Amino acid sequence: MVLPLPTSYPTTASRAPASSRRRVSASSHRRGPSRLSRHLGLPVEVTAGGAIFVGVVILVAFGAWATGNNLVFLVLSMLASTLFVSWAAARASLRDLTASARFPDHIFAGEPAEVIVTLRNAKRLLPSFSVVVETRGPVPLRLAGKARRGPLFIKRTLAYFTYVPHGAAAEQRVDQLFRKRGRMRISGFELSTRFPFGLFGHRRRLRTRDVEIVVYPRPEPIGDELHLLPLYAGHLQSFRRGTSQDLFSLRDYQPQDDLRHIDWKATARAQRLTVREFTAEDERRITIILDTQTPENIDEENFRIRFERGVVLAASLVKHFIDERAEVRIITGAERGGFGVGREHLYRALRRLALVQPDPIDSARRPQPLLEAGVFAETSPGSNYFILLTTATPGSIPASIWRRSHVIYL
Repeated sequence: MVLPLPTSYPTTASRAPASSRRRVSASSHRRGPSRLSRHLGLPVEVTAGGAIFVGVVILVAFGAWATGNNLVFLVLSMLASTLFVSWAAARASLRDLTASARFPDHIFAGEPAEVIVTLRNAKRLLPSFSVVVETRGPVPLRLAGKARRGPLFIKRTLAYFTYVPHGAAAEQRVDQLFRKRGRMRISGFELSTRFPFGLFGHRRRLRTRDVEIVVYPRPEPIGDELHLLPLYAGHLQSFRRGTSQDLFSLRDYQPQDDLRHIDWKATARAQRLTVREFTAEDERRITIILDTQTPENIDEENFRIRFERGVVLAASLVKHFIDERAEVRIITGAERGGFGVGREHLYRALRRLALVQPDPIDSARRPQPLLEAGVFAETSPGSNYFILLTTATPGSIPASIWRRSHVIYL
């Protein structure tokens, strides 16, 4: 069974252009109401209707044994044959199936992501009916403690196929909603069916190579007050594309280029249209710092809410200033990133924010490790502007930091 990952879900994660998708695949496995079978990983789950049917079979069997009536034995044989047909049909429906799921490269929390799910039936004669495709992965570490009383895996339903012809494939495009940022691992798939009578849920598990999906925090429009933040312009010409009169590079012409930028001499030499790119007139650099240290004597649940709000705000600021064509870098705790521009830099920053977690309280650490790490002293005052997002107590930030940065208390 093969599951292709999309531009956001996979089994075999392969990086591709924006138009392509990551793929997860596995070869010929739904969650039923039976808690016991779900915990033990049994291949069969008894539905409510199935439990009633089994009870009827037991009563009829007892009546046949007690009375010796041939008619009751005939009824019992019909009920038993129904159980056999249900088992055989479900097994045949799940056999020789290959599933693949393709996820988008970039997925945002709270935003539907289109996943392409394909189910291929390799059987030569028999079709497959009523098949549910689910992903299966381990419980995240932060939830592992809560999972001790339940299954140590998480399942997510991808798609439901009513009919897949023999020797053919069926495909569905479904919207998946990931409510929280973070890392999600896919270690396999489950195909399940209640065909033909809905008495039992049969499933097959498909192993795949572990695939990691990262869900970004979704940037939001920033408030009007943040639009007024100063952007200090450097006095030196920056080595990136811009709109000044100094030549940056020559490259092939693209349809969206201004015809006035065509270099006709270079075009004649290269025998193809060539355009000039110019440097930017100045540097606008923004450093966004997310303080990940957990303050002492704080309610953990309240801190978690404030921290998540800070992550979303940091993502929103990164996107805003990159859209403004400023050079942006993001610092999360002790992890520092470099300056960059463009969409790829934005996605790298969002990935780091998707995986960031608060640092545990350590009494041996000093109160403001971020401020003491030399972050604010590594650049000249006129070439960089800092935005500090922190859960520290108001009034605890030194005046030297206030003069060089905009502090946002979470």
